Amino acid sequence: MSLEDWFNKRWYPESGRRSTLPLLAPLSAAFRAVSNRRRAKSHESPPKPLAVPVIVVGNITAGGAGKTPLVAELARWLHERGMNPGIVSRGYGGRAREYPYQVTAQSHPLESGDEPLMLHLITGLPVMVSPDRTEAAQALIDYHQCDVILSDDGLQHYKLWRSMEICVVDGHRGLGNGKMLPRGPLREPADRLGTVDVVVANGEPEEAVKQQCGEWLDFTMTLEPSAWHQFNLDQTSTVKLTSGPEPGPVHGVAAIGNPQRFFRELHRLGYRVTEQAYADHHQFSLQELQFDGETPVIMTMKDAVKCRDFWQGHWWALEVRAELPDLFYQRVHQHIQKFREHD
Repeated sequence: MSLEDWFNKRWYPESGRRSTLPLLAPLSAAFRAVSNRRRAKSHESPPKPLAVPVIVVGNITAGGAGKTPLVAELARWLHERGMNPGIVSRGYGGRAREYPYQVTAQSHPLESGDEPLMLHLITGLPVMVSPDRTEAAQALIDYHQCDVILSDDGLQHYKLWRSMEICVVDGHRGLGNGKMLPRGPLREPADRLGTVDVVVANGEPEEAVKQQCGEWLDFTMTLEPSAWHQFNLDQTSTVKLTSGPEPGPVHGVAAIGNPQRFFRELHRLGYRVTEQAYADHHQFSLQELQFDGETPVIMTMKDAVKCRDFWQGHWWALEVRAELPDLFYQRVHQHIQKFREHD
């Protein structure tokens, strides 16, 4: 069991009482103090506003909550309505030769990071990567004339000015045991949810999640399968298919923040899944994905982009799209209109 797995089992136990890891309380107190100090400093010396709306989509817990699919869907929605959105990311897991780094279809995930490459491939929109997200956002404005910036993650990156904050909460795992890192999964205190503009639950929130943060929840989103993909021989584009492998035994591969969410979806689609879970952002090799002959392998799009250099014919990538209520998009539209009226 990896260290990440060890902590996740205690932060997010599947059943029973949530462990509070009391011996880590001093470290959690120190982390809370640092977090509060960074946020206070951002209020005392706020970053310079940018010329266009900047919408940050993030979370307050360690690990994935579903923010990247929301970013992709929001970017599509904006583009379909005549706007020119661009996406910025830190590019976790990648190391480019120089920044800001523009993601292209030819980018390697070791340079761009897996999520930025996935976002570019599935949306076709400009994606810029830099540890300094302000630098990335300005590059999108200067070189692509983007009129809305979406930040994939970055809720705690206070050097980036933002006009709107959207926080995603996992409807199944919620805030875990409610403790700050490393005693629990929280990167910021739970009451931070009360300061963002919109809180979105990924999946119908369970009763425990409603008790934790029900007063702050605004909308519920669902992630629905939308397409199956296999990479072309050029390895920079995919063949988009309407159906995947036949129902039956498959290997499910997921190196995301919450692999069980993906496995549950495969089970719901009728597959008998041998679960192959890896640490978030894991870099795969061909050898570790050789399971048992030609049994289909189904992976997330985020994982597929890391495997395209050695893609196999019996591998499939499942794309999911976020579904959100119209009122969510109305809230975003009103924000952008208000920003432009006061610009």
